[in-house]
Amino acid sequence: MSKNIDLSKPSKKPHEHHKTAELLPGQPGYRTRDGRTGLDPIDMRTEAAHVSGTFLQKIFTGRIRNPFSLFLLAVLGLALITPFAVAVSDLKNANQFSIYDSTATTRTLTTRG
Repeated sequence: MSKNIDLSKPSKKPHEHHKTAELLPGQPGYRTRDGRTGLDPIDMRTEAAHVSGTFLQKIFTGRIRNPFSLFLLAVLGLALITPFAVAVSDLKNANQFSIYDSTATTRTLTTRG
């Protein structure tokens, strides 16, 4: 059932998928291998998880060298951390709900009589 594939030799055709794509789910090219449409949801999620994992591995090991990507990641990180930093700062200064005035929201009840 298994094929004898030599993985040590790279493919000679530039547009041919590497042979590991036929063997390993998640590798780019696995979901679009021969006889497949590439629309299988399990294969799509597996490939997306593989790409995300590879990207995270490159971030943590410091192997991303493209300055444009690093700049975009830094801007995105700052945009996502800012609300958290503001909330922590407000809680530290005891201004839990600083935009609301506590006297304006209370009403006195009057009775008719």
